[in-house]
Amino acid sequence: MIISKTPLRISFFGGGTDFPEYFNKNDSLILGTTINKFIYLTFREKNQIDKDRFKIFYKNNEFVKDINKIKHQVIKLLMEKEKINKNFEMHICSDMPSFSGLGTSSAFTVGLKNLIDCYKGKKNNPKKLANFTIDFERNILKETVGFQDQIHASYGGFNMIKFFAKNKFVVKKINNTQKIKKITKNLFLVFTNITRRASEVEQRKVSKIEKNLKILNDLNNIAKKSIQIFNKDLKEDIFGELLAENWDLKKKLDINVSNSAIDKIYKKGISSGAIGGKLLGAGAGGFLLFLFKKNNHSEFRKKMINNKIIDFEIYNQGSSIYKI
Repeated sequence: MIISKTPLRISFFGGGTDFPEYFNKNDSLILGTTINKFIYLTFREKNQIDKDRFKIFYKNNEFVKDINKIKHQVIKLLMEKEKINKNFEMHICSDMPSFSGLGTSSAFTVGLKNLIDCYKGKKNNPKKLANFTIDFERNILKETVGFQDQIHASYGGFNMIKFFAKNKFVVKKINNTQKIKKITKNLFLVFTNITRRASEVEQRKVSKIEKNLKILNDLNNIAKKSIQIFNKDLKEDIFGELLAENWDLKKKLDINVSNSAIDKIYKKGISSGAIGGKLLGAGAGGFLLFLFKKNNHSEFRKKMINNKIIDFEIYNQGSSIYKI
């Protein structure tokens, strides 16, 4: 049996500027991290006797005789592309809900490709894995996605990602562990109880890149400012202030980025002592991220009693493979 374990991610700054439609004309920067929440895939060859050649277990279990009958599009198209035709059984398990702004879709594809490469005896590395997944999602699945989620899932860690013309990128790990610890111990994820497909939201935003160019440039500049927190002796509170500034700008990219339910939770977080926060992912649902001062934690938890708070830690590895 082969198991892939792929981390989900939190994008702090620069979201929206990781699309080639933007960074091929304007170099951009992303700051984000992978966390200790994962998507797990298990894969094993099965006997030739069972009439159902392919068994896939997830929220919609599938037992089929032909690859092209698989309804899960990522699995079907990737298995076809990789010419996997031996009988198999696969199980999918995620620590967090899909379509919630934590990069679950790309983490799944990264994990599946990593698993298939292991099965085929092929060597992999984070850059190859990220580039393959980006190409597969954009050109095979025809999804409107940026580049950061695939890179985070492949590399892992608290990273700065720089994007350049011709779809080039460089990943640089942030090594100021003391500052990272001070910030992340005061970060909280709050679920909005809304899930959505990111591609639909992103499609509208990408169609308005020229119109929103000034906003995207401002978001890019905030990301560049955020790096100074780790390079200079700046207070961690600035991180929260930049999150709030980022969120104010992000809402201007498209009317559907936020809604009354999200705004209500955000205001509650700020009123309970958050320095700042933002919605993760494309928008319209998923998780809100807040930065608090230590002495405001208990007040925050009391006020957010109707919304699930997720505790997390930084995870420094990308997609990993285990053989049993």
